Amino acid sequence: MIKPIANLVNNDRDVQVIGRIERVILSTGSNGQNYMIINLVDQSGRIEARKWLVQDGDVETIKPNEIILIENGVASEYRNQLQLKVQNYKILDQEELKKWNLSYDDFFISAPLDVEREYPKLIELIQGFKNQDYKAVTLKILNDNEAKFKKYPAAMTIHHNVQSGLFWHSYTLVRDCLAIKPNYAYAQVDWELVVCGAILHDIGKVVEMADVGATDYSLEGKLLGHISIGNTFVAEAAKSLGVFYKDDGVINPNITLLEHMILASHGKNEYGSPVEPLLIEAIILSTFDNLDAKIFKVNDELQKIGYGEWTPRIPTEDMKMFYNHSSEKEK
Repeated sequence: MIKPIANLVNNDRDVQVIGRIERVILSTGSNGQNYMIINLVDQSGRIEARKWLVQDGDVETIKPNEIILIENGVASEYRNQLQLKVQNYKILDQEELKKWNLSYDDFFISAPLDVEREYPKLIELIQGFKNQDYKAVTLKILNDNEAKFKKYPAAMTIHHNVQSGLFWHSYTLVRDCLAIKPNYAYAQVDWELVVCGAILHDIGKVVEMADVGATDYSLEGKLLGHISIGNTFVAEAAKSLGVFYKDDGVINPNITLLEHMILASHGKNEYGSPVEPLLIEAIILSTFDNLDAKIFKVNDELQKIGYGEWTPRIPTEDMKMFYNHSSEKEK
């Protein structure tokens, strides 16, 4: 009987697991023997699997995006993290998946929102904007990239690395920004700019990611990064719409403001922003961007442990460990 990844526990033996291979790392141990680190995912969760004896055929067979059936697997904890030891395995094709009443789509974790219901609300919000440049550029970019924007994850590993994670993360920032608007009615904030920045700040990830499963970064992603790609999207959209330049040939300041929102979205140069926030709107966006990523990552690690336990050290949180004080009943 197949066991969902999320149901695996320490000392599970002779388990059967079916998962999609997200990433494969071939490494060499201190004994000089090659071993594989295989990141697996199904709808219930993720686990790191290890194959300690690696043959040439394994390297050719075990590849990202393949569906693998692991038989006689053994789950155990290492440094407070559950791992799955791979002994016998088989790569499954579409026809073999049907025998298990499964399809390829069953091996993606999905964002916890109805994208098809929420996306029109986002479009309606933008269509109501008074700033015609913000509206036209943002709508064009979304129209040109709608399918990927709605389906792609927001990252490979750091945060919102689930199907539709890019939309989920971006839409969360939009709602966060709108939620604080009444509290800062006194402040000189262009809320339409904030919202458009929230929508577009990660749009370059539709090119940065090699595929919908985020198994790797594309060549453009590795050489340019999503911030530079997104900035180019804005410039190209503005030029195609004829709003990049004003009538006197000067670059339209509205376009420059949109570009700054993307370029400053990581907040600091050392975090990957080519420029740091020099607009109050960019401060709001970069703050919520950082907050949303932190909440996702820490919560993701907390869900993997039990009540009263500590997470492993989280690299993105300065190697801190976090305590799970929520009871199982509350979870």
